[in-house]
Amino acid sequence: MNNGSTSPFVDVIVVLWHSRPYLPALFDGLAGLAYPRDRMAVHVVDNSPGDGSLDEVRRLMAVHGERLPSVILHEPGKNTGFSGGNNLAMRQAIESGHPYVYLLNHDASFEPDALAAAVEAAERDPGVGSAQSLLVLQQHPDEVNSVGNAIHFLGFGYCAGYHEKRADVGQDIREIAYASGAGVLYPTRVLKEVGLFDDTLFAYHEDLDLGWRIRLAGYKNVLAPRSVVRHRYEFSRSIAKWFWMERNRSAVVLKNYRWPTLVFLAPQLLAVDIIILMFSVMGGWWREKLRAMVWFWKPSTWVYLMRGRKEVERIRRVPDATILKRWSPEIAYQEFEHPFMTTVANPLMGLSFRILKFVVRW
Repeated sequence: MNNGSTSPFVDVIVVLWHSRPYLPALFDGLAGLAYPRDRMAVHVVDNSPGDGSLDEVRRLMAVHGERLPSVILHEPGKNTGFSGGNNLAMRQAIESGHPYVYLLNHDASFEPDALAAAVEAAERDPGVGSAQSLLVLQQHPDEVNSVGNAIHFLGFGYCAGYHEKRADVGQDIREIAYASGAGVLYPTRVLKEVGLFDDTLFAYHEDLDLGWRIRLAGYKNVLAPRSVVRHRYEFSRSIAKWFWMERNRSAVVLKNYRWPTLVFLAPQLLAVDIIILMFSVMGGWWREKLRAMVWFWKPSTWVYLMRGRKEVERIRRVPDATILKRWSPEIAYQEFEHPFMTTVANPLMGLSFRILKFVVRW
């Protein structure tokens, strides 16, 4: 890794959303980075105007002073979503000709070598389309939050390695299904080719969708385990999020698989939708699930999906048969553990996935 003026310029992007309690840790991490201050900038996008988060940012800027790189404040005046907020700053970085952007959650903080190690992982291999930091739990830094995220073949995304020991992760860079948007470096040359986050997704699955497109274009998503970010992760059980998760899961699947794959998957996708609807009734979020399902009956939705499919075919260099080799046949995430999942759903989906990989040659 080069130092000083020869280090690649990195734009670090943080999107605020009721962020005030998390900002002291975030700014401590920014101030402690072992990366040349003149080779980076921090973009702060205020997605919750008026809640005091931006005032806290300004206070912390004064507290840390010259220990910080330049901080650029963006005030869109409304909640533009995780997708829109990050896209706003990523576009500016691309227009400035900078080679890398790093997305950092508002409730996360860098360890000192995190940014340098992520850049090093990307610099050593031009085939890297994203380099995720090792995410550990801020409240328990010896435990893993994510060693890269997994993609289930029906579109579910979840953290891999959750609650594993940090000491067991190892130090070798390795390929992953997709990178979590909580702490990830993207080369801007790749983003110019495959596109940014999908603004329509707004929140949830936008990083999965981008990671999928990166793989379709022939690039790799990797974990850079020497780059460590502490993330104050807590699985959200908010009812409101289920609309976004279910709507976006289906949208990403419909955009990114080829038509023959979707035809083969149609029975499984229908079956899992019925099962999730049943779980939503038991969990009290059936209205959100129904809203997500109804969204697909709108003509504007299908215009959006067909436009997205056209864009995916433009960048595609890799067939579905290759993509499926990296996808998961089961949901193996502790927060989703349920007897039905382990004894019925996962075995049936595993069988379906083996058949799918055997059949798909396109």
